[in-house]
Amino acid sequence: MNGTSPPAKPAFRAPREAFLLAGVGGSIDAVGVLSLGGLFVAHMSGNSAAFGAAFGQGDWHRGLPHLLAIPIFVLGLFLGYLWILKARTFRRCAVLLVTEAFLLTAFAVAVRSGAGFPAAIPALLAMGLQNATLRELGKSSFPSTYVTGVLDMLGKSMAQAVIGRGGPALADARRAGAVWLSYATGAILGSAGLAELGVAIIFVPVVILATLAIRFARIGSHLDDHPEAPQAAA
Repeated sequence: MNGTSPPAKPAFRAPREAFLLAGVGGSIDAVGVLSLGGLFVAHMSGNSAAFGAAFGQGDWHRGLPHLLAIPIFVLGLFLGYLWILKARTFRRCAVLLVTEAFLLTAFAVAVRSGAGFPAAIPALLAMGLQNATLRELGKSSFPSTYVTGVLDMLGKSMAQAVIGRGGPALADARRAGAVWLSYATGAILGSAGLAELGVAIIFVPVVILATLAIRFARIGSHLDDHPEAPQAAA
């Protein structure tokens, strides 16, 4: 087999990789907010509201970066999905993670050099790419760079758990809550790290992404060519 078919449906919907990537998303978003004048690099709902509020008051200069961030983020989503949808394999996922790590390295260098809005471009692309990794591979049903969708899943699962008196919906609610907590924790640590270490804190997510890429490449070296084999435990 050529490895182009999706792996067998896993027995989990939010493995530890999802929590780690949510933490990466939260930390990078926090660094962006603090170092780029309030610009979000992962939270496009925030940018949409920010540019709308600024434009509504005639403050085009303040609102324009928030507006420009959105198509750049969408470009990252497009490129990530274009890559992974051609063949949903672990090795392709690893390539996305390595690419994201390089983009975040460029983000750190640009922020340190005081590049202004252009510094946000690699981070926006990286956060867009990240959304294409686990979800299209079938490893997680949760987005990892924005939490509105996660909180929607949390609320829906809680309602389903009440109606069904627990069951799988309760487990889904716990997973959604854990993904949100991972994102929030990443934001706290990213903010604290920026205060203590400066932009060097960005290299912590870079190391996490590189480690995950190695893990996925190793899994892919076996499973991508033998999709009928059992998946490695998370």
